[in-house]
Amino acid sequence: MQRKPYIRSRWWEDIPVGEFHVFGSHTFSELEIIEFGERYAPEIYHTDPVAARDTLHRGLVASGWHLTATWMRLMVDYMERFARGVRDGRRNGAGMGLEDLEWFVPVRPGHTITFTYEITEKPERVVRDRWGIIRSRNEAYNQYNELVMRFNIDILAERNPGVEDGGALAE
Repeated sequence: MQRKPYIRSRWWEDIPVGEFHVFGSHTFSELEIIEFGERYAPEIYHTDPVAARDTLHRGLVASGWHLTATWMRLMVDYMERFARGVRDGRRNGAGMGLEDLEWFVPVRPGHTITFTYEITEKPERVVRDRWGIIRSRNEAYNQYNELVMRFNIDILAERNPGVEDGGALAE
C-alpha cells in the first residue's frame, strides 16, 4: 500500500476563528449498526433489532462510538479534498485531546447524520517551537435538525516559520 503524503493547505496563522465546515452526511443502515455493534460495542441495543425493543432505547441504535468513528472518517476525507493540490510540505498535526463528548439523541437505522466543524479558539500557545493549537466544536445533526452529538477537540497546526511576533513576517 502506497502512503499518501501529508498535506496542509494553510499555516496556523491563516486559519480564522469562526471558520465553519460541513464535513458531509452519512445514512446509518441497520446492517452497518449491527456489524459495528458486534465488533466494537456488543450491547443488545446495537446488535439485535428484536431484543433491542425491550431496552431503554426501544429499538436498535447506533453506538456513540460509531457516530464518532464516522465523524473521523468524514473529517479526514473532507480535509484531504480541502487541501487537494497543495504540496508545500506543511502538515496537519495530531489531535491533542477531546473534551465534552456528548451523545444527545439515538441514531436509528435510516437516520442521516450531518457532521459540522467550527473553529472556536486559537490559544496563544506554541508547542515544540513549531505548532499552534486550533480548538474546534464538532457537532452532528439528524435529518430532523436535532443535535445528536457534540464535542470539542484541540489539534495541532504547523506555524509559519516566516512569521514572528503575532503575524509580522520575519526579516
